[in-house]
Amino acid sequence: MTLRQIAARIPAEYRKEILQTNMISNATASNADASMSYLLTIWQNYVEPDEIIDIGCGLCKERILKNYRELQAILLDLEKESNLLNGL
Repeated sequence: MTLRQIAARIPAEYRKEILQTNMISNATASNADASMSYLLTIWQNYVEPDEIIDIGCGLCKERILKNYRELQAILLDLEKESNLLNGL
């Protein structure tokens, strides 16, 4: 699966919120981080719904946050495309 296919699994309304609030840059793998908790929930529900992710696992959170950082540019591209299509 390509990064673009992974990013496309995230519904547009969540992509928009993640980008507007700069959630990926603000997230840390800390247990008390609200941004990371939100990103984990989105990941579990839409990207890897069949996987069991231990939300208490620091390495798991680091992996998912790294994935989001790799996806950020693609999320931006998808949002731009969506805005263009909505403007037609």
